[in-house]
Amino acid sequence: MNTNRFLKAGALLLILGLPALFFLFLSTFGENQYALPILNPESGECPNGKVDGIHRVPSFSFINQDGQPFSDKDLEGKIYVTDFFFTRCPDICLTMSSELARVHEAMKDHPEVVILSHTVDPDFDSAQVLKAYAQRYGADTNRWIFVTGNKAAIYEQARCGYYIAAKPATSDTALDFIHSDKLVLVDKEKRIRGYYSGTKREDVDRLITEIQVLLAEYKK
Repeated sequence: MNTNRFLKAGALLLILGLPALFFLFLSTFGENQYALPILNPESGECPNGKVDGIHRVPSFSFINQDGQPFSDKDLEGKIYVTDFFFTRCPDICLTMSSELARVHEAMKDHPEVVILSHTVDPDFDSAQVLKAYAQRYGADTNRWIFVTGNKAAIYEQARCGYYIAAKPATSDTALDFIHSDKLVLVDKEKRIRGYYSGTKREDVDRLITEIQVLLAEYKK
């Protein structure tokens, strides 16, 4: 009888104490140990855009879904997630955009977090086409911006700004643009903090978590 009572009391204390221990662990882990790395990709084919030895995303100027100029200046003080896609894409772009819509929804209360989507098919994807695509995914275009512009500049930005693949179609009629499925997380200092597959839900879940980690980093 006494043994049973002792076991029950011990089990109750353990149950009541677990949330406190878990919170203590998370607090310690989050504040003292867990921080996002600052990534420093390199390529001999790209200009050296490093500041203090760290790669920074270079300046750019494109046209947004409203037909207005959009540049890196418009991202001052922002954390952003970027990707490359095209509206006629029959496969992975659909998944990527759906996953980005989840990120968009998750960050709706954080206006300092935005998404920047570049088309790799600027000959077709005009501002008007991008605006219709944005509406299709319920995008608030103050927080999820779609850009088009000079084809060479877009590919250069992918290759040397974010170090991901983006190449044109092999013919005028083919829809075989080569572009990465990667989503890239960029901090307020234009430093790359993470790469995530936009076609894998678990990777996008990690992205959402790591954006929150980055937000917490700026509050310290």
